[in-house]
Amino acid sequence: MAVRFALTNSFWPSEIQQALVLESALLSKNKGTSMFKYSNHMSPGQVVDMLNHVLNWLKITGAAPTVAAAAYLIGKAPRTLEAYRAKSDPRQISVDDLLKLFGEAIWTFGQQPADPIMPITVFDESGHVLTRVHSIHSASFIADCTRGSGYYEINPSVWLPVYLRDLPVRTVRKSRLRRLLFSGVVTSRQACKALDCCGYALIAMMLDTPFVDIDAPEEIGLRALEAMATESMGEAA
Repeated sequence: MAVRFALTNSFWPSEIQQALVLESALLSKNKGTSMFKYSNHMSPGQVVDMLNHVLNWLKITGAAPTVAAAAYLIGKAPRTLEAYRAKSDPRQISVDDLLKLFGEAIWTFGQQPADPIMPITVFDESGHVLTRVHSIHSASFIADCTRGSGYYEINPSVWLPVYLRDLPVRTVRKSRLRRLLFSGVVTSRQACKALDCCGYALIAMMLDTPFVDIDAPEEIGLRALEAMATESMGEAA
């Protein structure tokens, strides 16, 4: 949804127009709020910035308008989450909890604005509908996080230009990493070693627009992980 273009096609569906209007409004509200800087091995301060970034998105999407609501999503007390987001406090949110918060924000954003006809449907591996969303980036993330075996389909009655139907190469690399991790064929420790990063940086590599797109896994590291996965599945067979 990072693509910008003029809505000049008279057949452009109203729900897509609404999604783009909402995205513009959300990004406008998000302007000037803290982002976070990326490094392969994130410092405690950078992790705090990541947390504050996702808390901001949870607030503006309505998924968790307060710190207490966000804390509930990860089963923590509000005071604990407040401690995590303070750079003066040595306590740090776990990688798993931080990923849960980003996942909730992405799930909620993808469904806004609510509309009876969503252009993209996300399914689990059995073909059961998980949700319907507006963005292929959100659809890809949700499908990948469904044990690495979910998938999505674009409603055939909805017209979308090619560049909103096909994932960019950079996003495809992110998707490959997500599928490897959420399928369980490689561990986060193996991924961190292959990509020379920490667990928090691994999250950053999996995130995509509009939330943040500041890094993506390198092809050489992905191929090493895919080779591990192939070997592991061969041994299991």
